Amino acid sequence: MLAVFPTMPYQPFMNKEKRISMARHALLEWHGIFGRHDLPWRRDMSPYAVLVSEFMLQQTTVATVAVRFAEWMKIFPTLSDLAAAKEETVLSAWEGLGYYARARRLHAAARKIIERHDGVIPREEIDLLALPGVGAYTAAAVRAFAYNERALVLDTNIIRVLARHANLIAPIDRTGGKESLLRIADAFYPAHNCRTMASALMDLGATLCTSGMPACASCPLKPTCLALQPEQIPKKTARAVTTKQTEFRVWYFYKNRLYLEASLGSRWQGLWILPELGDNKPKGRPLGEITYPITRYRIKMKVYQISLKPHEGLKGFTAAELKKIPIPSPHRRVIEKILRKVAA
Repeated sequence: MLAVFPTMPYQPFMNKEKRISMARHALLEWHGIFGRHDLPWRRDMSPYAVLVSEFMLQQTTVATVAVRFAEWMKIFPTLSDLAAAKEETVLSAWEGLGYYARARRLHAAARKIIERHDGVIPREEIDLLALPGVGAYTAAAVRAFAYNERALVLDTNIIRVLARHANLIAPIDRTGGKESLLRIADAFYPAHNCRTMASALMDLGATLCTSGMPACASCPLKPTCLALQPEQIPKKTARAVTTKQTEFRVWYFYKNRLYLEASLGSRWQGLWILPELGDNKPKGRPLGEITYPITRYRIKMKVYQISLKPHEGLKGFTAAELKKIPIPSPHRRVIEKILRKVAA
């Protein structure tokens, strides 16, 4: 993407207000041409659409959410539809987005909005923060995008842009860095039309001011950016090392039915999963295996066929029924993989 907004080079003696004013103007001009205006949740800025998209975008890529958001809105077109749905239906619709606790919290938030706010998603921060699954970022996003209120929206992309623009070298996951970042954001966000400014900052971070080596030559903020080594900003404390784990699960296939158990754990509560075999590695080769990430863990799931009749607590499903029940993505992928292998 080529730079199309030639402006005067940054002058060290330029005061802060002038520098930020120039940056806002250049950013909004750039966004008018290059912004991601086709994102489905930007075509519908209703509070419900914004709330759904923000829950989905937590720890899930924009490309994945763009597809699943449209499907979700067909199944639950209104907040009332979502609140009235059964949890199993909600979890089935969420499949593929991962981190199913988000779906349960969104469902609970919808019900709470019906009960306490007459079905109207609140616009005040204190009311939003009282909803299940809504933290500081989601509350700010709803206020800015749905209601165009002044709110300091700070997602990963926006944090990167603002930290670089101000040359913030303090770690942003420490108290001092967090406080500095909030001051930078407060100075940058205008008094009005925070919706467009947040979208512009977000899009710049997603397309030009990316992690690693940014495309500074094409960036509309280059003339006002203070970053000396933008590829090293924002700074964070060292991450925890990824831990590898192996889990053993059971393939009970009896009379054309695959037997699963309802998960009672916090990770996949309410979903159907392959039963866990325990810590001892079974003999023989696994029928199938798959590797998947969960937070700081990288888990290898190995599935072994056991020639025993299903025990109490399991429920059998035909191939057609498996398509209709909520199953975590890793389990579904390995189930489909084994079914294809068996059928071959």
